[in-house]
Amino acid sequence: MSRIYEITERVAAYAPNADIDLINQAYVFAAHAHAGQVRNSGESYITHPLAVADILSSLGMDASTIITGLLHDTVEDTNVSLADVERHFGADVAGLVDGVTKIGKIHFSSKEQKQAENFRKMILATAKDLRVLIVKLADRLHNMRTLGFMPEHKRKAIGEETLEIYAPLAHRLGIHWIKQEMEDLVFSYLETDAYKALLAEIQDRLEGLNQTRERLESVIQQALLRQGLKAEVQGRMKHLYSIHEKMQRKHVNFEEIFDLLAFRVIVEDMTTCYQALGVVHSLYRPVPGRFKDYIAIPKPNGYQSLHTVVIGPENFRIEVQIRTEAMHVYAEDGVAAHWVYKKGVDSKDQDSFQWLKQLTKVLKDADNPGELLENVRLDLFVREVYVFSPDGDIYSLPRGAKPLDFAYAVHTDVGQHCVGVRINGEVSDFSARLRNGDQIEVMTSPDQTPSRQWLQYVKTPRAKQAIRQWFRRQERHSSIRMGEKILQESVGVKDVSAEVLTLCGCADINELKMRLGSGVLAIHTLFDAMPQKRSLPFKLTGMKRTYMHAAECCHPIPGDSVVGHLNASEGMTLHHSKCSAVMDGESLDWLEVDWQPQPGQLFRTGIETRSLNRRGMLADVTRCIADAGSSIEDLKLNQRGGSMTELLYLVEVEDRVHLARVLRAIKSIDGIVSVSRRNRIGLSGKPETRALGETLRDFFAGRNHHKKGSEK
Repeated sequence: MSRIYEITERVAAYAPNADIDLINQAYVFAAHAHAGQVRNSGESYITHPLAVADILSSLGMDASTIITGLLHDTVEDTNVSLADVERHFGADVAGLVDGVTKIGKIHFSSKEQKQAENFRKMILATAKDLRVLIVKLADRLHNMRTLGFMPEHKRKAIGEETLEIYAPLAHRLGIHWIKQEMEDLVFSYLETDAYKALLAEIQDRLEGLNQTRERLESVIQQALLRQGLKAEVQGRMKHLYSIHEKMQRKHVNFEEIFDLLAFRVIVEDMTTCYQALGVVHSLYRPVPGRFKDYIAIPKPNGYQSLHTVVIGPENFRIEVQIRTEAMHVYAEDGVAAHWVYKKGVDSKDQDSFQWLKQLTKVLKDADNPGELLENVRLDLFVREVYVFSPDGDIYSLPRGAKPLDFAYAVHTDVGQHCVGVRINGEVSDFSARLRNGDQIEVMTSPDQTPSRQWLQYVKTPRAKQAIRQWFRRQERHSSIRMGEKILQESVGVKDVSAEVLTLCGCADINELKMRLGSGVLAIHTLFDAMPQKRSLPFKLTGMKRTYMHAAECCHPIPGDSVVGHLNASEGMTLHHSKCSAVMDGESLDWLEVDWQPQPGQLFRTGIETRSLNRRGMLADVTRCIADAGSSIEDLKLNQRGGSMTELLYLVEVEDRVHLARVLRAIKSIDGIVSVSRRNRIGLSGKPETRALGETLRDFFAGRNHHKKGSEK
């Protein structure tokens, strides 16, 4: 267990001016607040805040962050308030504690919503002060170290969340040792058997690997010294989870993994990095395509280093990373290595964390928990590709990104109006995967607008969010126009009084129109709030087809007597006035609609024919329907007793006039006994139509069953 004096001694060593007395006061304050509380391990609860403060001090964090680590659970788990924290330790610490504290007292409709909102709160607080996230990572790391005392279902949930969100966040901040320890801990708890098996394999080869490591350290060190390059060479084993992940990804056994060792070469300056690279390549043959220059093009989290893979002794693949001392410190501790509050760096340096700014914007705009968490997981995707604009600007995108992701990364307007792309000078489609070094040219047109199909192509949260928001704006405008029409034709006004707005729970007339037109606000609620009383139904005329769709239960077509019902986010669903959904009174807000046909638009309806059972009858009917300008969507064939056959079709027609023309054409066929429209109007359920493929499948299934029976 960490001791407070060990923590304060460490802080005093790297920050002589830190307020050690205030840190001690925070420890006493936290110990008093958590008095009587114990963890699942049986230890006193104060051991957890102490462990968090210890991790933060190992990162070299400032006194306010250490104090926050000691106090981070007081507001959530004790009677201490934020005001108490601010009174004793100042506004800076209170703000950090508030950012780390979960939203524990708000009721959420689902566990997913609670997780999403807690994460949103933490990231928005992090955007103001990165120390919030560093404290949270230290908190999660210690919780993972003691996860074995939790019930199995909680271990699984916490482990999965750590692997999907917190380990990638540690990577994004560049704190790689926390990321690696988290991953190994999750691996040990969630895949215990695989973890133990891999650990045993490593231990069996550990002696040989250590000998190889020591020998190669010496060989590389001596080669650098011969060239007059002062350097420190460090060899290390790759962590267990990364080995396991590679085995799963490449479907290989442990014996087939040859790059278990990695080496770091730490030199004095940037020029020496490239000289050292030449020395390493002169010693061992480099693997083509495995060299990466993260010095010239740093990773989005600020990481810099030269990476190369060479073929070492006994055909071992060896990864070598070459960096300066400053780069190495940053590679280990990330943003904590040059913390803005510790060294007085101008806060503008935080602009390098563009991923955090973009994630913050995405979280502010996300409307539902599932979408928010999806965006988080996508935005924390740790593998990147680097592509170029025609002007030579570099863009970092997640691996697997598509051309539309690049277009939206350039600017939202470029994405919205994208009509095509050229990759390396050649026209390409939106499904192409971008690769490192690709040059992307985006072609735009002011007439182009997003398609819902684009959501299948894009990978980045920025692109997904921009497309979804565009459609939400269109739906909002359509809802407002519908609301205006309802107001004008039902009440005869374009505006309503403030009292009516209040009774309807709307802030202004636009909100009333939007809620009314989208179906969120029931029309009878508006009528109840109006001084002049009206009753339903009433007739709407001049409705736009794009906002309406025919119900599947009765398949009305233009010219029918129809009524509509508004559904939130779905527009208006039209039913035949004699449909069972209308007759049963399922809704109070049916609207009579004057539904006029529009040239070129087809609507589905059912036709029933009874005919003599003769060869070629089905072909004659289908040809006749096609000749009448209609098409068959589905059909079902019923064989009646004797020589009669019943055929049920689901056809597409423009309106009742077109339907009448189709019926007359079918009736003229020799052998047709009767033909009529069949949509089961007035009955529950969908039309008696069945997919042709399903009918044929059943037929062949029956025939095969008969054959098997015969064989028996």
